[in-house]
Amino acid sequence: MSRSDSSHLLCGFARLRVVRDLVVSLGMMGLLMAVCAEARADRRAVVDHSRDTCFPPISQQMWGDCTCFSSCYYYNTYTQARDEDLFAKDSDPNVICCPAFLFGLIAQGTWGAVCTEHAMARLSDVGCATMAEHPYPTIPWSGNPTLWPTEAAWIGALKNRTGTFHKIRADNEEGLETVRQHIADGGCAVTRAYFYGNYWDYDYCGDTHTPNGPGISNYVMYSHGGTGPLFPHSICIAGYDDNRSYVDSRDGRRNTGAFLIANSEGQDWGWYNTGYPNDPNDPNTTRGFIWVSYSMFLNSEFGWYDPPPEEWPDVDPCVDNPPYPEIYYHDDRPHYRPTLYGVAGINHNARNLLTFSGGVGPTDEPEFTGPEAIEQTAQGAISINDSKRVAVDLTDGAGLIPPGTTKNVFVSLAVADVPTTPATITSVDFYHDFDGDGVYTNVPVETGLPLTVWRNTTEYVSVSITAPIPGDLDGDGDVDLADLAQLLGNYGMSEGATYEDGDIDGDGDIDLSDLAALLGNYGTGT
Repeated sequence: MSRSDSSHLLCGFARLRVVRDLVVSLGMMGLLMAVCAEARADRRAVVDHSRDTCFPPISQQMWGDCTCFSSCYYYNTYTQARDEDLFAKDSDPNVICCPAFLFGLIAQGTWGAVCTEHAMARLSDVGCATMAEHPYPTIPWSGNPTLWPTEAAWIGALKNRTGTFHKIRADNEEGLETVRQHIADGGCAVTRAYFYGNYWDYDYCGDTHTPNGPGISNYVMYSHGGTGPLFPHSICIAGYDDNRSYVDSRDGRRNTGAFLIANSEGQDWGWYNTGYPNDPNDPNTTRGFIWVSYSMFLNSEFGWYDPPPEEWPDVDPCVDNPPYPEIYYHDDRPHYRPTLYGVAGINHNARNLLTFSGGVGPTDEPEFTGPEAIEQTAQGAISINDSKRVAVDLTDGAGLIPPGTTKNVFVSLAVADVPTTPATITSVDFYHDFDGDGVYTNVPVETGLPLTVWRNTTEYVSVSITAPIPGDLDGDGDVDLADLAQLLGNYGMSEGATYEDGDIDGDGDIDLSDLAALLGNYGTGT
């Protein structure tokens, strides 16, 4: 065979491989489209969580804190209230998550609008305190946006921690379908955009004035319009409508599909949710929303900040600007209560130079390292003192301490490698509730404090914690006849029973379930 014949044969094989790969790719694409079509057929065409009793009423931001308003006030209030079956429509301060709690932590409150992804990620780390635990100002532009939370607020926020953080690329149909399915399954989401002049066409819309301007049709914003870009803005996605139609003036075509966006300009701004015009007198039918077309995400006009980050203040690590639209949400932590956490008193003149965390196991080779309660930021040289101690959740490492075993637990404080005065740790307490009855055992650190932490240094404060054995009622480290006798002596107690009485499951009485728990561990211990 000649070299020419060989080259023709190889080229033929190459063409066959290209054709084969193309056929496979088209087949996979067809399969993917079929799966998406089936998913769309199974889910509802219209979902509006803003009318649910666990979604808070439309409200107005005070400091330009739209990022924390969308992530804390709307998204996390709804997520936690839905999980705990709580009523949020009456703005109960014990239910509503406070934007000000998180605003003081991300970039120290200096520039919140460009930190959408970062703020959502912080919900996984520290949660969010309620309005009762960390009040929000009632007078516009009053108060201190960098106010540090109290110890009680830090601890209260832990129960509102979220689970795994999801970032969904939203400039393709598959990504949008993932988000719609998440909403159909009961969730909300958060995203952001740079808005243009047609944003103000929604300003103070009443029944006699409907949003009408470039890039708007049938109350749906479908493209940038007017001058701009004007400002970055973070918002919460509360629902969607696959059938909501609009006419694109650029080509005259009628299109369908839009997300329902809860904004933070108050109820005198924007358009209605799905209650209008069918249920205009329903108290859950309110203004304060924007309908944003799916096509704005697909065309990369929504879901990211298209101006370059160079135009913004230097607030790393908060500037998060992917090169394509993204939408964010989390997995829920069902009925979450922390099992193990540490609290520390810290003094320093610039909290943005600190990293505060903790873990389980040896400090040089920890088995678990917890989230960062305090993280370093480029701006915000604001002092911190031990009158407001900081909590770090170590619950995700509590499973490494089986019943009856003892492990080292610690908190850690690092100071950045910049010229600065040293920090000090003046007090540390650990709290655990391994049996989940809501009663925490305090394990204080009584030696080695105060501890000085110099620049470019990390210091640790540790204690040993023993996880109790369910059924060890007398606390002697084993489950034996004495514990069984103690439970049987109180068997049938119907209210007010304590763990020491024999209420092992923490439901307030002593019954068969408590006896079963004790017998299941009988003979266990030192």
